[in-house]
Amino acid sequence: MNSGSEAQPSTTTVQITVLHLVPTQGRGNLLALADVEVLIDGVSIILHGVQVCATSERTEVRLPKYRAPDGTWMAAITLPDEVKGPMGDAVIATGIEAGVLREKGIPPAWTAFPAG
Repeated sequence: MNSGSEAQPSTTTVQITVLHLVPTQGRGNLLALADVEVLIDGVSIILHGVQVCATSERTEVRLPKYRAPDGTWMAAITLPDEVKGPMGDAVIATGIEAGVLREKGIPPAWTAFPAG
């Protein structure tokens, strides 16, 4: 029997905007820090200190961290993968547009010209 009050799947609108991206030179594998706005159904959440880091295999976008009393680094926020993935994509795209990052397989500008 269908009472007509069954829950319907709901949708949530999420918009991600990189507000600021600052390169960090001489900071080990940390390439840049970003401020990102996540707008969820009209509610704005701004994440400060989103990290762009390079490893030997890839470039990663990491959520902000804080140092716990015991000295370990802990996640300052937890986001679902449905938000975290697109946020990382937006930060990487902004880094490429700003010239802080380059697309995989494209050499740095200083090696793009043949030695003369």
